[in-house]
Amino acid sequence: MATPADWTRTLAASFVRGSIATAIVAALQEQRQGEQLLKSAALGGAALSAAVAVEQLIFNQEPKMGKKKKKGGKNKANAATPDLAAMQAWLQAQTAQPTGLAALTPSQQLLAGVLVGAALAWVLGDEALRAKLLRAGMQLYGSVAGGLEEVKEQMADIQAELEAQRANAA
Repeated sequence: MATPADWTRTLAASFVRGSIATAIVAALQEQRQGEQLLKSAALGGAALSAAVAVEQLIFNQEPKMGKKKKKGGKNKANAATPDLAAMQAWLQAQTAQPTGLAALTPSQQLLAGVLVGAALAWVLGDEALRAKLLRAGMQLYGSVAGGLEEVKEQMADIQAELEAQRANAA
């Protein structure tokens, strides 16, 4: 079963991949720069993350566990004890597979580090670009915060309607 940490790692990696791919395409084919490029990259990352989440929900579902039928005359203590060897084998299999950057070969890690370092040096070295990025980040934060406030208001409205229905029913 996928844990929230697994989902977070998968979706974060998908967001980064989508952002980078969209930024490259937007910069090369559409000649976008600055704030437009950042918005395109964020949109591409969000789209890929959403697609990966939906894919995991649809295709990677764990089989549902049904109730076991009671067997008459069997010792209940033996039926309730888990198979320790199977659990240990599963844990070893889970910890043996590296994830994230550890799954990359050393040359791939070096390439990723060089690309990230070059991008950061380019962004931090250009004061105008840095200002545009900060401005775009603040706009993105403002729109996300506004969206969350809207959701909170809708939840409060729904809760008030439910309470009114309960009061009328009682």
